[in-house]
Amino acid sequence: MRYLRLAGARIGQLLLVLLAVTLAVFILTQVAPGDAARLRLGPRASEEAVAALRHELGLDRPAIVQYFDYLGRVLRGDLGKSVDGRPVTEIIGQGISSTLLLVVSVLVVSLIAAVVIAVTAALKRDTGFDHVLRLALLLSLFLPTFWVGFLLLRFVAIPTGWFPVAGLGTTPQTLLLSLVLPAVAGATALTPVLARSLRSSLVDVFDSEYISVARSLGIRGPAFYGRHVLRNAAGPVVTLLALNVGYLFFGVVILEATFNIPGLGSSLVRASATQDVFVVQGITLVFAIGVVIANFAGEVLSGLLDPRGARS
Repeated sequence: MRYLRLAGARIGQLLLVLLAVTLAVFILTQVAPGDAARLRLGPRASEEAVAALRHELGLDRPAIVQYFDYLGRVLRGDLGKSVDGRPVTEIIGQGISSTLLLVVSVLVVSLIAAVVIAVTAALKRDTGFDHVLRLALLLSLFLPTFWVGFLLLRFVAIPTGWFPVAGLGTTPQTLLLSLVLPAVAGATALTPVLARSLRSSLVDVFDSEYISVARSLGIRGPAFYGRHVLRNAAGPVVTLLALNVGYLFFGVVILEATFNIPGLGSSLVRASATQDVFVVQGITLVFAIGVVIANFAGEVLSGLLDPRGARS
């Protein structure tokens, strides 16, 4: 019964956060510079035509009325229509698969690289190799994602011809190859954050009393390190990863622009340039909901990984 109440409280918190997200998304589109109706019709459009479009879009009503109208439409699954008349849900449906593939590929590459680097650094801590590795991680934090992507295109994709320079492949093999370079570029910024945190957690676990006792008893092997060492050290990293999902969702805009991938990020950039209010609201809301859900899932997973959290 206690777990049901806890789950209900968490879901209630999640719904409140999502409500706040809708309000934040609405406010951001309201304070954005420019007149959406004027931008759509062009500078030569008459004031009567602009006023008629503003009325059609509901932009001439009070902000509070616009927000509740927007919230009601969101609850009904209606995110409005774009400038060209297409439903926003259709635009999101066409681009979300590419965006999710990019996010997942960056996550996979970042996690694999972070675990390998952190375990190696923790096992060789305070050695010259460890110091060099930590310095390299620190320096990589300052590498812009678009610049890394450009270098990968210029010096890897074009000379070798192994990887597509734009778009996503249509077959499983070409799809996998087209995700490699964007994933590496995105992981360049995320891997150092995860690796530094995981190394610190691993060092603390290695110094704990129960690990010293286990070593003195001759308990070793991949199963021991995976079950007792890595699991106990992973809790803070999972929380950190969940917090950085926001970077992944909004950072994917840069990846899609760099590698010319048609996803939600590309649609968001185009909609922002034309003040396509409903498209901007819809895509931003999807990104924000993804961040909220990822943070909620990270909190749950972190509690499951931490034995102390599981018993409390």
